[in-house]
Amino acid sequence: MIRCPSCDATYAENTLFCEECGAFLMAHNDHTTDRLPAGDQVCEAVGRAVPPRTLILSIRDGAHIEIPFSKDVVLGRLDASRAIFPDIDLTNEGGLRCGVSRRHARIFRTDDGIAVEDLASLNGTFLNGQRLTPEIPYLVQDGDELQIGTLILTVNLC
Repeated sequence: MIRCPSCDATYAENTLFCEECGAFLMAHNDHTTDRLPAGDQVCEAVGRAVPPRTLILSIRDGAHIEIPFSKDVVLGRLDASRAIFPDIDLTNEGGLRCGVSRRHARIFRTDDGIAVEDLASLNGTFLNGQRLTPEIPYLVQDGDELQIGTLILTVNLC
């Protein structure tokens, strides 16, 4: 059983919001991004065919995330208790296990193409095996490997 931090009502484990006052009940469960131990196993990704004029990030299990070219998107992990809502939530892709920060990286359009930028994440963002310097944009190409923590994604530009 867990207690609401605001009104002290009691609820079953895994209840997210208090029915009495609306408070987020998991706030005491601090899901911080843990530093990954050296040599941790990498989450694999597999490339897939994509529709034309899109950016697709292909994930290990064959799932893919379509990203529009028209706006900036932040990749990370949802944390409602801290009001962090990334555009692309990688929680269900093993984000916590793979060391994905809440606000990990940003993908956006530039005059030269599509760029990725690390947002000073704890476990880093890598492009084709090279760690990105935080807050500096790097252009991505079709077929590039983008690593967010240890979650590996394949970039498909069509």
